Amino acid sequence: MYRLGELSDKRRRAIGSALLILGVLGLALGVVWIHWSSLPETELIDGVHVAVTVDYLNWFPRGTVWLGVGYLIVLGATTFALVGATFLWVLNQRMTWARAAVAAMIAWLALLFIFGIVPSEWLTFAQTRLDWSSQRVALVIPPVLVLGNTIELSYAMLSDSISMGYHIVMLGLGAVFGVQIQKIKEGRPPGAQPSERQSPYGRPLVKGDA
Repeated sequence: MYRLGELSDKRRRAIGSALLILGVLGLALGVVWIHWSSLPETELIDGVHVAVTVDYLNWFPRGTVWLGVGYLIVLGATTFALVGATFLWVLNQRMTWARAAVAAMIAWLALLFIFGIVPSEWLTFAQTRLDWSSQRVALVIPPVLVLGNTIELSYAMLSDSISMGYHIVMLGLGAVFGVQIQKIKEGRPPGAQPSERQSPYGRPLVKGDA
């Protein structure tokens, strides 16, 4: 973490700008990908399945697998955009009321995306495209383990369990990140050289003799 605290302004802006641009472009691609992949591949006409053809982007792959890929693209792109915005406007900057408001907005968007949008989209995807409903049996516990009884676990329970596990993991990672970010100025090995720092005028900062 100490390396983040010692980034020069030039390098910080370069990394932040690259991540933000990559995230925005990836987000646009992911939204188009999800919209197109969710379109039906066939439709039923007079009892016959006929391939659905659209005048534009008909070459774009469709189906459940490609829709899942689109969701992963949006997940990665949003993460890049949030990290890039943090590098650009928060990291190693003097904290003012305006910058604190920007940091709070970025944190709110991250929490909304991680704990709100992602779990919601996963449950919707599992229930609709994957058909993980409560009527479908995913696992039968061997009767010898439950005193001769028959216990069936549905796919709906499996999707809810995945969602619960995701929340637990992300809460744990959030706690670890919160602790580590407080130590951003600590942890440099004795032999490590600090990265070059620049003044507001773009000149290297050199420690002079007293």
